[in-house]
Amino acid sequence: MKTKFTLVLVLAASALMLSPLAKAQVQPNTGTDTSPFVYGQPPVGFDPTTASDAELDEYGFPPRPSVADTAAYSAWVQAVTGPQTRLTSVVVQPTNINNGVAQGLQEQGTIGNVTGVTSSNWSGAAITAANGTFKKNDSFVYAQYLMPAVGVDNCKYKITYYMSEWVGIDGFNNGDVLQAGTQSTACGTSYVAWYEWFTSGCTQNTASLPCSEWIISNLPVGPGDYLTDYVWYTTSSPHGHAYLLNFTTGVAVSIGFNQPAGNAPYAGDSVEWIVERPEVGGSLANLTNYLGAAWDLTYAYNGTIYVPGGSVKGSTVYNITMTCPPWNNANPSFKCKGTEGLSWTQINPLLGNPSSEQTAIWNFVEGPAYQ
Repeated sequence: MKTKFTLVLVLAASALMLSPLAKAQVQPNTGTDTSPFVYGQPPVGFDPTTASDAELDEYGFPPRPSVADTAAYSAWVQAVTGPQTRLTSVVVQPTNINNGVAQGLQEQGTIGNVTGVTSSNWSGAAITAANGTFKKNDSFVYAQYLMPAVGVDNCKYKITYYMSEWVGIDGFNNGDVLQAGTQSTACGTSYVAWYEWFTSGCTQNTASLPCSEWIISNLPVGPGDYLTDYVWYTTSSPHGHAYLLNFTTGVAVSIGFNQPAGNAPYAGDSVEWIVERPEVGGSLANLTNYLGAAWDLTYAYNGTIYVPGGSVKGSTVYNITMTCPPWNNANPSFKCKGTEGLSWTQINPLLGNPSSEQTAIWNFVEGPAYQ
């Protein structure tokens, strides 16, 4: 489906067709390399469950959690062994869209082990920990979720509505976010997959150093699709990785990329599962009426399991509500319905067990596009 995004850089598709790689390329020549690292299809008969960690790295599979972490390991097995066609040539497309750090955070109090906060651009869950917690090699964040459909939208105001849904590391307390996910837009309607390493003060932006959203044009996603999304950090280059699998279509991609130059080095101090109204052309967009977004399994891992429904000593869990702002270039009299905010989150540990590895997150919207 053709997107309606305004491109800040026009690149011929042929120039962005990336040849298949059996393993990651060498570290890019900063400022000249324009391609992400693309991991190719593993050989016939390759079994990720018996492969070595080095072999998993070679073919771009997400890091393997401990077998003792039963739910996390089971989810990993499903993601790496399910029927899939790995994209060996990837078309990427730059945009003027930024999925950035949390803005306007205000604490609202703590219930149990979860602290409520509001934000002007984020809704979802985050876990913070000491600086460097997720700098350990193969630290990752993960989710399985259903791609939401665009709801009833009022297009008479001649604007486009945006909703990004992603997992990431950093961004709650600092100026960078290593992230990947999907996006639903309305007026006109489109659904895309993307990756980014947002960095405050970014001085360059290429497919291998992506400080704005880069769309993976030939990874199809659509409403109702069941997706898995892994983002992880490695101490060797490329440092950032995204593994996206559409269980519904059976198409997957594994991409590596590095952090762009800027004034916010990678901290590794938070992980997130977020619905965002991104910045488009430097201004926060109006939020798509996404109705409801279901994440049925969410966790992060660095040798220890972190789940938004539980807590690890030294970490803090946040439930984030997106506040209702003045609407951009639309109905000036529009107000959010109810008191929960523009977009709000419900965190559901499995069977109410806060120590469970399985945590579901529901995000709900308060009718922002239906006016």
